Amino acid sequence: MARLTSPIIEVEDSWEAANDWFLKEKLSDGLPIVPPTPERVARMLDATNRDPQEIIGPIPPKWAPCSIEKIAINSVMAGCLPEYLPVVIAAVEAICEPRFNLYGVQATTGYVGPALLLNGPIRKRLDVNCDSGVFGPGFRSNATIGRAIRLILITVGGGYPGDTDRSTFGWPGKYTMCFGENQEKSPWEPYHVEFGFKPEESSVTVFGINGFLPIHTAGNRGEQALSSLAEVIKMHHGVSHLDVGSFGGGTPLIALGIEDAEIMARDGITKKQVKDYLWDHAALKFSEIPARRKGHKSDEELLRESPHVTPDGVVHLSIKPEDIMVVVLGGKHRHSVFLPMWTGRNTLCVIKPIRG
Repeated sequence: MARLTSPIIEVEDSWEAANDWFLKEKLSDGLPIVPPTPERVARMLDATNRDPQEIIGPIPPKWAPCSIEKIAINSVMAGCLPEYLPVVIAAVEAICEPRFNLYGVQATTGYVGPALLLNGPIRKRLDVNCDSGVFGPGFRSNATIGRAIRLILITVGGGYPGDTDRSTFGWPGKYTMCFGENQEKSPWEPYHVEFGFKPEESSVTVFGINGFLPIHTAGNRGEQALSSLAEVIKMHHGVSHLDVGSFGGGTPLIALGIEDAEIMARDGITKKQVKDYLWDHAALKFSEIPARRKGHKSDEELLRESPHVTPDGVVHLSIKPEDIMVVVLGGKHRHSVFLPMWTGRNTLCVIKPIRG
């Protein structure tokens, strides 16, 4: 059995008593947890050859050190199978990167929560849903891997709602959000290959999601589908991503349904052209933003702190087209989704390899 250093908490020998203790101590997400007994944690740790006492990094706002052992404990609590552990470890490595800005994600009054995108063979090995209902229930890997991250943010970082987690509303994605790219049905190269990974390698990308905008595209030509996608994003001000409160860019995610991707690719549209088009057309002129949305700052002050506003006074989805994430997932039918990042510059996506 692996050497464990976490304190042993003794409660009445029942599932109910264990869950009551975690709820009372504000160490639960409110859903039933699997009691992390030493035996269960040891079995979880068997899935990695890394030292249980290795520290991945501090988790804000408590800035408590997060060890491999702590990750394993929370993975047990979330209901993960042991083979999921390397994914959870890689995701923790990602959220600890400075560009992700985990402190801001944990402490903001906004809605943001980490979302995980899986690429590579790991999706099939772990039966990760990438197809119909990809953002919904029904798959243990999707549900529990994402949940393990949330539990780590609560139990290690201390991000408890109404306490250090200051989110005014929160959103359901803060319970769990993990999904895979539908690489097999995508007409383009997988997302992780864009970043230099080989197709046979596996990766996890973590990004701070602040909302969910479903889009039903129109037209039977690729250009029409792309145009309607841009129109809806612009119509909704990019779910505030194109508004004053979101100035700064970021890495917004376009989750293209497989039919939209097929139509675009059929008509010769590349993934790069999708990004370029959305950067050009899912945009607002600075002058179009109502004065009441600009707060107490002058136009000059706002423009100085807004790197994704070009010299011609246009507010774009990101600082540059390459920062727009485009992935293909979900099932059939003409549906796509825009997933905006939290207030633009405050969080950026991070991609990590998944290893043992």
